[in-house]
Amino acid sequence: MKITLNHGKLAKAFLYSSKAVSQKPNIPILSNVLLNIENNSLRLSATNLDMGINMWIPGQVESDGKVTVNAKYISDFVSATSSSSAKDNVNITLDENVVVVDTEKSKASFNIIPADEFPVLPQVSEKPIFKIATGEFVKSMDKVLFACSTDLSAGRIQQSGVLFEINKEANEVFFIGLDGFRLSRRVSPVKDLAEDINKEEIIVPGRYLSELVKIISDYSKVEFIEVYLSESSSQIIFKFDDVEFSIRLLEGPYPDYKRIMPETHNFNFEVKRKDLEEAIKIANTFARGNLGNKTLFDFDLETSKIMLKSAVAEVGEGETEVIVSNAEGESDLKTAYTLRYMQDVVNHIEGDTILFETKGALAASVFKDKNDAQFIHLVMPMRREV
Repeated sequence: MKITLNHGKLAKAFLYSSKAVSQKPNIPILSNVLLNIENNSLRLSATNLDMGINMWIPGQVESDGKVTVNAKYISDFVSATSSSSAKDNVNITLDENVVVVDTEKSKASFNIIPADEFPVLPQVSEKPIFKIATGEFVKSMDKVLFACSTDLSAGRIQQSGVLFEINKEANEVFFIGLDGFRLSRRVSPVKDLAEDINKEEIIVPGRYLSELVKIISDYSKVEFIEVYLSESSSQIIFKFDDVEFSIRLLEGPYPDYKRIMPETHNFNFEVKRKDLEEAIKIANTFARGNLGNKTLFDFDLETSKIMLKSAVAEVGEGETEVIVSNAEGESDLKTAYTLRYMQDVVNHIEGDTILFETKGALAASVFKDKNDAQFIHLVMPMRREV
């Protein structure tokens, strides 16, 4: 096997594929990347059995073949021999029992493990289950991933994933992330939604979706992402440009999030995002030093103000006020929140104005982006003594 490839494209492909390589695998082959030369291109494949990636790099092929080599070392070598020109090339050759990689100034050889030991990655079917605009997908992931749990223990691992809830009637997908204390939901329109899809609720591990988004962000010219299910419906595959990214799905059940979605509210107001962000920064002076980041939240209906208060025993306390607009309510409202949760949602709202709604001091509080009607975020309040 022998192929000549563009140095820059190969280095980027190794960078991406390394994200799927097991760091401390029980099976040695999972430390390797598959090099498969065929059809005038090199296909790079890597997997940790839960996440996999295929990437195709066009090249000048002299002979086909496939083999695996250590992913970290070949990736580091190609990256270290950074090209000085966009036209610089890399040659990859199988020479007896080693793979030789040489550039204009450097050369390295890598021991191999036969390709037939490498796990088979899931293949895309003839038709995707849906297509989604690249910008829509990236925005939705930004709005929900931060709310996912990081608890991977049995019984709670479903909350570490993003729920893809497919709405056939409206050609939409609801993306939901939650951790038991907060919830994010964003709705995105999709195209070419398959009529015969046999799985309308899919739980995709959030940590692997984060890696996918990093790669997609470098493909700004890609208009749509095609989404497939594997033949066994146990893996989801995202296809765009020269990339196929597969993720093993989490088994359910997913928490019944609809049960806590409020249908009405008794209090509401609008607040400038920058004003609330500044107030949170001030309140955090003390909030970061107390249990649970607890911050008191007082809404004064008559003056259209909210007051954030936090304190640390034997140290001191602080408070700051924020002016709100279009305030409505049955009375004043006194509640409390984990300040970090408020900071997180403010960081993921793009518009200048935040809409706040709640039924009461102990009810789930709703934060909305006035510029994005498809997004809603819920935060559960904390109990307070005064």
